[in-house]
Amino acid sequence: MAGDSRFADNGDGTITDNETGLVWCKKDSWQIARDWLTFQDALSFVDEMNKDDFLGFHDWRIAEREEAEKLFVPDSIIIGRSNQELHLAPVFEPGGGNGTWCLPFDQRAAFYVSYQSGLAQNFDQDFSQGYIRLVRLYPD
Repeated sequence: MAGDSRFADNGDGTITDNETGLVWCKKDSWQIARDWLTFQDALSFVDEMNKDDFLGFHDWRIAEREEAEKLFVPDSIIIGRSNQELHLAPVFEPGGGNGTWCLPFDQRAAFYVSYQSGLAQNFDQDFSQGYIRLVRLYPD
């Protein structure tokens, strides 16, 4: 299902997942800000993007774990930063980070979904470095 019927490039820096109804940013935080983020940094990044009406929207958020896991497409590969093979649909911009922070989290750890393996792992939210891919609901 990595083909055009599932993911649609909206031509405005966003991609609609027709299976879930979610709208994803075509680029991740690495491609936008050129920086690694702790989970707490990711929360601030989302706030800043919303304050700036990034790509014309102010309702960006961190994906739920299940939402982030659905972006993993085993039979599709794009090349991420450091020449990593990422299993994302080709409609996403190449050159991004290897995964995304996602919810839920607790006081000690946050989930991180890898687009190399498809696995979600808990990491220390204050010290672990990662990336975030912004998501929003498709307006009805």
